[in-house]
Amino acid sequence: LPSAVMGEETGSVEIFVPGRICLFGEHSDWSGGYRRFNSEIVEGCALVCGTDQGLHARARKLTAESESHTLVYKASDGTSCKLDLDDIGELRAIARSPSPFAYIAGCMIELGKHFRVGGAEIDNYKTTLPIKKGLSSSAAICVLIVRALNQLYDLKLTVHGEMDIAYRGEINTPSRCGRLDQCVAFGRTVTKMIFDADLLSTESVRAAADIHMVIVDLCSKKDTKEILKCLNEAYPFPRNDADKKLHSLLGEINQTVCAEAAQILSKEKDSAKAAATLGALMSKAQARWDEIAVPLCPHELTAPSLHKLLSCQELVPHITGGKGIGSQGDGSAQLVCNSAADQEAAMKIVKSLGMDPLKLTIPAQKPVRMAVVPVAGACTGIWPATKCVGPWLFPVAVDDAVKPAICCLCEELVAAGVERILMVVGETTELQMKKLFQQREEVDVMDKVASRVASYDDELLEIGKRLLFIRQEKPTSIRDALLLCERELEGEPFILAFGDHVCHSTAPDRQGCLLQLVGAFEGSRSLAAMHCIDKELVHTAGIFGCKEPPVPLPPPIGARQPNGGKAHTWSLSRLAEKPTREYAEEHLRTPNLPAGQFLASFGQYVLTPSLWKVLRSSKGRHFTEVLDVMRQQEGLDGVVIEGSRWDLGNIETYVQCLQAQAKAAESSSGAPDAKRRRA
Repeated sequence: LPSAVMGEETGSVEIFVPGRICLFGEHSDWSGGYRRFNSEIVEGCALVCGTDQGLHARARKLTAESESHTLVYKASDGTSCKLDLDDIGELRAIARSPSPFAYIAGCMIELGKHFRVGGAEIDNYKTTLPIKKGLSSSAAICVLIVRALNQLYDLKLTVHGEMDIAYRGEINTPSRCGRLDQCVAFGRTVTKMIFDADLLSTESVRAAADIHMVIVDLCSKKDTKEILKCLNEAYPFPRNDADKKLHSLLGEINQTVCAEAAQILSKEKDSAKAAATLGALMSKAQARWDEIAVPLCPHELTAPSLHKLLSCQELVPHITGGKGIGSQGDGSAQLVCNSAADQEAAMKIVKSLGMDPLKLTIPAQKPVRMAVVPVAGACTGIWPATKCVGPWLFPVAVDDAVKPAICCLCEELVAAGVERILMVVGETTELQMKKLFQQREEVDVMDKVASRVASYDDELLEIGKRLLFIRQEKPTSIRDALLLCERELEGEPFILAFGDHVCHSTAPDRQGCLLQLVGAFEGSRSLAAMHCIDKELVHTAGIFGCKEPPVPLPPPIGARQPNGGKAHTWSLSRLAEKPTREYAEEHLRTPNLPAGQFLASFGQYVLTPSLWKVLRSSKGRHFTEVLDVMRQQEGLDGVVIEGSRWDLGNIETYVQCLQAQAKAAESSSGAPDAKRRRA
């Protein structure tokens, strides 16, 4: 579920913000920040994860004149505060005080620098997150405040925008948090964070298997400020060999460890194997920390309670490894367990040691759960027909029903596991889509509809629950349409599929085209759906070149292998939009394809978050050129789809689509009977 849900009747916003643990990469946020002064320092990198515990809150606007510039905050322990948003002096005084509401005042100061918001009441009615236990409870409060006002007053802040204001709000207080803490804004997922001076970039890491962990409050003492003071003395320029080793530990060694951990999380689908390798990696990281960092602050980092836990023999049968959390020292620790049963056993043992355990399970996640479907374009190729209706609403025959084309695409997206469909719409298109997917048909109409298709209205309404409409007032380009969706996609990979295309799978197992695409996505590089076209048609499509195709060639080009298996991906070496035949022959040929055949875009993609940086620097470029920049920067894969695709925005291919459907209907009905019916 989204982390904020608007109540239709009350106008309230329901919000959950978790705490966070740092799986790997502690201290690299501030060390990477020193790149402002020393460019030889390696970028910081961390893998962080939201906790199962957090802050539950309900927020609403205060509209009465007397409360229009007031913020009321109710804490779950029964205390509350009332802040005058116009009294900056009082807000600063509270922010600098030891008051538990200092974080709220600090965030309101920062929000006030950029926005004029009205009154609000935020009721933190339930807190399951332990406070001051190294789980970023203060960052959770800051994100909660900013997110509530962002939602209530439609400030149009991205998740990164919420994080930045929350971070600056917290440093208005005596707290000295790092940028890493604000990752609570991403919810209960694993996120890879890169810290380059003042720049922060993030990437979602989708866990391929359940990881069962125990977070442990060591019930001891540590001085975080002293730890930070000692370690920061090695920056920005190392004074001796010990400092150089710390730079390496928080730099290139940490980069390697984070990359290995992300690979384990995203690739290993066997939960037991994932736990074994991840736990071993944590233990190895802790050993390196003890060797390099502890000598720089031995009075705090020797951490006897932490090592008592990690060396406990009773835990050995149940865990695969573990390490300290946050600034290290005797604060908190994390253990990776073999299974859910071992997780329960480990919690009991931890309690017997006089320590407090918390359960954390990183759930296996779908590799792609969101999609963008643009349906706001003018489709001038078949104008003036599109003055009345867009090609996404053109009728196509599917089994016993005649459906608008967009319905077929949405059904495929749902079948591929997509939970949220961002539909980019214009004013008219939005009304049409709401009527199609979110309004029940009139009873008198349904009474006249054939019983075999009447239930389809319920299916449409179910699809409608997954839709989020993104308004594009003027249909300029696919680039602009995608940028409008960046905030809602929250740093996750997503499907791009066009609403005016219709696809038909020819796979023997009837696996849909989009399901084939998602099934081939590995998680790290963007992926393009492809098919083969004749050399006479290269001027009509985006053409892809691959220097080293899979061996043997996969179906539908090559023979199907007896063992089947996952679809083969092709590492693409060159792209061009609608090239001449001569250019394609010289630059875009792929070895081993049938004579005269070229790889062409199928019009569907899985795109990674690296797209956003490329898009922002690619104004005026065609989308195929954007893909080629991504290919050069991080690589781009393709997968050949077993199926056919028709662009309904082109009259020739629309006619071909109808002819293919007629042929399929004739084949399924039997040719003689079909001829008699036509007669």
